[in-house]
Amino acid sequence: MPAPPLPQQLDELAELLSRMCSAVAGALQRSTAALLESRERLAAQVVAGDAAVDALRAQVEDVAAEALLFHNPVAGDLRTVVSAIRAAGDVERMGDLAVHVAKVVQLGRRVPDEIRDEIAEMSRVAVELALKTADVVRSRNVIKAVELDTDDDAMDALHEHMFEVLMAPSWPHGVPAAVDLTLLARYYERFADHAVTVAHETVYAVTGREPDAVPI
Repeated sequence: MPAPPLPQQLDELAELLSRMCSAVAGALQRSTAALLESRERLAAQVVAGDAAVDALRAQVEDVAAEALLFHNPVAGDLRTVVSAIRAAGDVERMGDLAVHVAKVVQLGRRVPDEIRDEIAEMSRVAVELALKTADVVRSRNVIKAVELDTDDDAMDALHEHMFEVLMAPSWPHGVPAAVDLTLLARYYERFADHAVTVAHETVYAVTGREPDAVPI
């Protein structure tokens, strides 16, 4: 059977990446609910569901390889294919970070009341970034992609505030708990960073330029 036309394969890559972004957004949302509500069964569902994200990445790589093999794309089409492969790796890592949060629940760790609101807000921002990235990779909207840098500033501010709370002399739960929670906060921050990286890949695929060189 002949390979589908290249435009069809490029559309398929965009759709698969968008589905991956939506899937990891849902995974992080569920893992945070499991964390804040001590729901071990929900955490186990997040861990088990990561295989579906891995399968989507494999599909991206298969479609990209077929496009390279049968169509020998050049210029913007080549950037789109290569960027899709790179972006799929970032989105898969986002799924892994959602799993890391779920595994905190499986270890029996609990979030102290002092930072529950901060964790919930970090999750909300991260999920919104992932969903916005899902729209970016589907629509190839460069303006919205560049906007994610500004959106990520909110996550950076939350992460900095969390560090200040955990390192404050008034922190009542000791150093080991502070270290564990610092790592937990890092999962959310890295999740957001990967979402921004995927958006940057989209900007480069569309324009051939880095995001900070694109006028908006």
